[in-house]
Amino acid sequence: MADELQHAKRRSARIVLRVPLFINSSDSNGETEWEPVETVMVSLHGGMLRARQNFQVGDTLDLRVRDKDRSARARVVWTSSEMTSNGAIELGFEILDQEGFWEINFPPDRWSQRTEWGPVKK
Repeated sequence: MADELQHAKRRSARIVLRVPLFINSSDSNGETEWEPVETVMVSLHGGMLRARQNFQVGDTLDLRVRDKDRSARARVVWTSSEMTSNGAIELGFEILDQEGFWEINFPPDRWSQRTEWGPVKK
């Protein structure tokens, strides 16, 4: 049931994709180092990654795509309660200020299609 509610809240489809990023807290004032990470999944509006830094829900992040001149700000919207086997936490983030950050043409969103075009006919 909770999984169904989460799908209903989602704004866009997610795809499994590893994108190499550097992340840091926007509030760090240069006090912490940029952490190299990779996404686990991405969507038009954000993504999920694993990080060793202890980010909290509501934290604002700076994202930079490694080896490219693309950056964006994001907000942490979810964190896992347990660490992975390599000592990282999983976190979900929402991109705040850079539409098209991933430079990907995402597949049509099947949830919004049903809303726009009516129910699926059998």
